[in-house]
Amino acid sequence: MIKVAIIGIGNRGRTYGKFLNKNKDVQIVALCEKNQDILLSYAKKWKVNNIFTSDAEFFACGKFADALVISTMDKDHFAHAMSALNVGYNLLLEKPVSPSIEECQQIANLAKEKNLKVVVCHVLRYAPYYRKIKEIIESGAIGKITHINHTENVGYWHFSHSYVRGNWRRSDQTTPSILAKCCHDADIIYWFTGKRCLNLTSQGKLEYFTKANKPSQAPHYCLDGCKYAKSCPYEARKIYYGITKHTFPYMIVNAKLVTGSSKPTLKLLKNCLKTSPYGRCVFDCDNNVMEQQVVNMQLEDDITSTLAMTAFSKKCYRKIHIYGTKGEIFGNDISGKLTLNVFAGKTKIIRPSVSTLSIHDSCDKNIINQFVNLLCGRSYDKGLTFIDTSLESHKVTILADEARISGLKVTVNKDI
Repeated sequence: MIKVAIIGIGNRGRTYGKFLNKNKDVQIVALCEKNQDILLSYAKKWKVNNIFTSDAEFFACGKFADALVISTMDKDHFAHAMSALNVGYNLLLEKPVSPSIEECQQIANLAKEKNLKVVVCHVLRYAPYYRKIKEIIESGAIGKITHINHTENVGYWHFSHSYVRGNWRRSDQTTPSILAKCCHDADIIYWFTGKRCLNLTSQGKLEYFTKANKPSQAPHYCLDGCKYAKSCPYEARKIYYGITKHTFPYMIVNAKLVTGSSKPTLKLLKNCLKTSPYGRCVFDCDNNVMEQQVVNMQLEDDITSTLAMTAFSKKCYRKIHIYGTKGEIFGNDISGKLTLNVFAGKTKIIRPSVSTLSIHDSCDKNIINQFVNLLCGRSYDKGLTFIDTSLESHKVTILADEARISGLKVTVNKDI
């Protein structure tokens, strides 16, 4: 029986805990979460006796388990990972690891020194859609990859929640949006090509979600009688609980986050949005992260790649176009459909899944199961992403923001 502890019981921590709790080879033995209501609720649900609201107290008590899941805020990952490795934990570490390449490397170095495993949660590798693309590439059907064009459409509702109103709105407090949202995507490009990025340039902008665009007489909080409520797609009711003819409140799943309650009611949610950061006008926040950014990469073996992120899409999805010497692959993961064009050959439509969005849970479940296999000494999937591999995607997205700020081409890895 593998014993596991979890620090941070937000959305990701609850998801990983759900699948750990269902795994017959796992016992969750300790939880650390600063919100006492959430902590007590999940300690009861998962039958955990060792509970802590203080990370310092948690680590001071020594080693409770074989492994620790770190799903705290981005800015806390480095300190928590280093403390955990020094205590003797193997780690399942939520991405991004850190906004600092040096800190990412320090975690990798300490894990090697302690002979401990650090797996980073790049769950896209477990989606059937991306697995099928990898399979096609490895089959040789499109020949040698020459270019990859990949776009992360964040979704207007998701971006407003996380990157304008929410926890990832300020790069000085968390991480740049290109790192927080797209280290997954940089990892996918690395996974498909097997080639490191040699250098990159990047451009980005923040010009819409600013105070300069706040409508005249709009209140600070949406629920304070905003006269633009019907026409504004970012109005808090539409994002968090109100269904209209053309909108669905996707972010109602974050009711626990908004209210801080383990059992949020609609009444409590409405009341909290009158004072919560999540109820603010999107044009009256303190956000500073990019709402749109493009990264142009030169990879080894003369491969080029473009990674783009935008806030301005109706739905949250990724689209990709991979160009090869013998064919091309393109599609988007919201439809789950791929098109394979083989030059002077057939066009094939492939549906590896209904959609990546609908199977997010299965990706999370798979990474948990493979992590448990690793800890049990069983064979595990080759897609499991260890800290050494994750360094590449983190270098790309961290240096992308440096390139955006400087306006210069930045070296990522020296040519060999």
